[in-house]
This record gives sequence, structure tokens and C-alpha cells, in this order.
Amino acid sequence: MNHINTAVLTGLVHHLNNKKGSEYFSFSIRHENIWTDGTTRKDFLNARAFPADTQETLKALPENSPIRVKGVLRSSKGSGELYLAVLEAEPLDALPAQPENSVELSGNVHLVKAQAEGETGTGKYMRFAVRQEDQETGRDFIVVRVYDEEQRKILASLSSGDPVDVHGTLRSSRGSGVNYVRCVKIG
Repeated sequence: MNHINTAVLTGLVHHLNNKKGSEYFSFSIRHENIWTDGTTRKDFLNARAFPADTQETLKALPENSPIRVKGVLRSSKGSGELYLAVLEAEPLDALPAQPENSVELSGNVHLVKAQAEGETGTGKYMRFAVRQEDQETGRDFIVVRVYDEEQRKILASLSSGDPVDVHGTLRSSRGSGVNYVRCVKIG
């Protein structure tokens, strides 16, 4: 089954230690935007580049180079950690005035039992995963946090296995650094 899974981000390249012989180039994207209290919010978003030409582009960039990336979200088969599988990387001369960070997903609702609700400095949220499955990539569980009260009501009306569309942004938890999709709208 084909599902929507797209992510577009601008940010600064943050190099990570890479193992020789790895099938991908691992890095993070430092994404900054102005938060609701006027401070700058910094997210470190885990990314992996698989295409050889994209890996070479990223390896050649100095630390903190501005970049625009397009890709899909995946969950690591071992740890379940969410990461951005980068398909395209475009070096930029400078970051845009309005940083890009958009995620669109479709799949099936997977209600999580452990820590289904939580609270951060930005408010209370409900947590679930969008399950995507196909023969090529296998199964992914993409973790989503829903903060908005109206969107939480919509989520509460859904059952495990129901089809779902999610629009949001990619974020990293300030406490744990875990990446997740912050839901803007459930369709």
C-alpha cells in the first residue's frame, strides 16, 4: 500500500561520527525557529543519507553549513528511533528568513500503550504512531505528538488501524533528544 511520507527541512548541518563501510551517512540538522515565548527553539533532527551522490554532497559540507533537505521519515529497525531518510540535499548560501519544516504522513493509527500522554513546557499532548507498511521498506512506526486540544479530540475518536493523515513538523524533545512529529492537523 502506498502512503504519503514527505519531509522538507532547512537548517544547519551537524556532523556525527560515521562508521566506515556504513550504507548511509549519518548527520543531524540543527533547525531553529522562534518559539511562542520569543526565544529561539533549536531542534537537532536525526538524518541519514542513503543515495551515494547525496552522501558525497553532505560529506563535502563544513559543519554548520546551511542546507535544504527532502526525504521520508523512518523508524530504525533496531531501536525504533525516528530519523529522516534524506533523498535530496541542496546546499544553501544562507538560511531562509522563514525556516522550512513540514511533514505529511498517511497510514494507519497505532495507539501506543506506554506513555500515551505527556506534558512538556509547551503543554499536554497525546502520543500515537502512524504505521506504514510496504514490501520495499517493511514496517515503520512514526511517533506523533498531538498538543492542540481540537486535534486531540479527533485522535481520541480514532481506533487502532483506522486510516489517518497527519500534517506537522519534525521536532526533537528538549529532554531526551528523541525525534517526533508535532501534529498540526489530523485529516
